[in-house]
This record gives sequence, C-alpha cells and structure tokens, in this order.
Amino acid sequence: VAIDAVQIEQVLVNLCINARDAIAGAGRIGIAIRCSQVADHVCASCRARADGAWVELVVSDTGHGIAQHVMERMFDPFYTTKEVGQGSGMGLAMVHGIVHDHGGHVLVSSSPGGGTTFRICLPAANAQLPRDPSRPAPATPGAAPKLHGRVLLVEDQPMVADFMSELLQNWGLQVTLHRNPADAHEWFTRDPQRVDVMITDQTMPVMTGVELAAAVTSVRPDLPVLVYTGYGEGLVENELRSAGIVALLKKPIEPAVLRAHLERVLPGRHFHEAAATSPEPLSR
Repeated sequence: VAIDAVQIEQVLVNLCINARDAIAGAGRIGIAIRCSQVADHVCASCRARADGAWVELVVSDTGHGIAQHVMERMFDPFYTTKEVGQGSGMGLAMVHGIVHDHGGHVLVSSSPGGGTTFRICLPAANAQLPRDPSRPAPATPGAAPKLHGRVLLVEDQPMVADFMSELLQNWGLQVTLHRNPADAHEWFTRDPQRVDVMITDQTMPVMTGVELAAAVTSVRPDLPVLVYTGYGEGLVENELRSAGIVALLKKPIEPAVLRAHLERVLPGRHFHEAAATSPEPLSR
C-alpha cells in the first residue's frame, strides 16, 4: 500500500492500545496482514459500503467486546469510555482520519465477552479503485503532502493540547504550545513575526480565545487566527472578524476541516492546493 509510515504506525499502535485495555492484562492480541475481497460490509466509521479488493491490517483481541451504543460513537473525536486521565478519546478518531485520507475503510466486528476485530482496509498500491464522490480526491496517491509553517497553539486542557500538537506536527508544522493564554500573549508580543497562524480554544481561564485573538491582532493585524469551541452559539460574527478570526471551528474538531483552513491561510505554501473549493471564512 502507499501510506505514510508514521501514520500507519499510529493506526497500529492505537488499535493495539485499545486491544491491550480490552483484555485487561489477561488475553491475546492478534495482528495480521492479508489480501481480502470484501462484500456486503459497511465502514464502521463513515458508514459507506466497503465492497471490493483490499489489503487488510487486522488487529483482534479476546477482550470484553464493545457494546452497541459505544460502537455507534467510538470514532467521534473526544469520545471515550475510559477513566479521566486514561485516554483522550482521539485514538479511533485519528485512525478514522488516517485510513480515510488514504482511501480506506474500517470494518469492526465485536460481541460482548467475545472479543473484537478491527480490519483496516487499504487499497493496494497498484489498484485503481472507484472513489467516493462525496469525498475530495486525494492530492497524491499516497500520504497527504506535508504542510509548512509555524503555529502558535493555545489550549489549557492537557489531553486536547497534546493531541492537537501531535496532529499539527504530523502534518509537518512547527508548533509552539502554550497552555495559558496570558503566557501565549506575552510570548507572542516579544516577536510577533515568529508564527504564521494562531489556533486557540475559546473557553480558557484568564481570557477567552476571542479576547486573545483581539490582543495579538492588535499587535499584528495580518495574523490569521483560528478559534475552536463547543459553545459558539453566542459569538457574533462581526466581533470575530474584528478580532482577526478567519475561522470558527466546532468541537470536536474534524481534522480534515482544520487542515483545509490551514491550507488556505498558511503563507508560502509548498503543498498541493486541492481542487475542491476553499472553505469560506468563519465557516462553522
């Protein structure tokens, strides 16, 4: 298959971590690679039909299985059934994003007490499989091209901050993370030209993301700012624009949407511009 080596490692590690947790220290995890012909199956994450010839990466376990109500939501970003501090809820969301970015699907079979099997279906490197017309065509046959730029990331929740930082770095970006907006503002004002874009949460102590955006763009008006929030209903568009905010993203963040906005605003881009229409400013 044509896939980024780091990203397929992330897929494998995330599935194995979940399998390890499912067996709770006593059981077996199986890993296999095989060619398969899939018929009458639906992707567990995007719900599209996954019929066809695939190369499969399979991770199975003899654990407690997955309840149906969890199956329906387990690929949602930030959804987790683990105890606080034991997981960010981004593992399977990341698996979903990577697999679908490479033209694949995820098949899952599980039963309570009967274990779970994840089948990661990827197109063979020489395959010319039909593309889902609802999804934009990939820029290249393999992994998405790297992005180039410097990002100031402001997020006070450790698990979300770590996930966002890792996601952006995997795309090729240089990330400076601040968990306190006041610290981020002070750091920024010492050299306002050292970043190309700021990404910030809205709800934080000391100041909100909108307030931080207004503060940094008063120093550097041309800096694009992306704000994400789970409570954006009360934000006024004129206020967002005056603060230099070019996009308001909804939590949980969809990585493909975030990347599309970054491709639009980063300067000196060296990556392929997708043929799809760029998202409108302040799209939600």
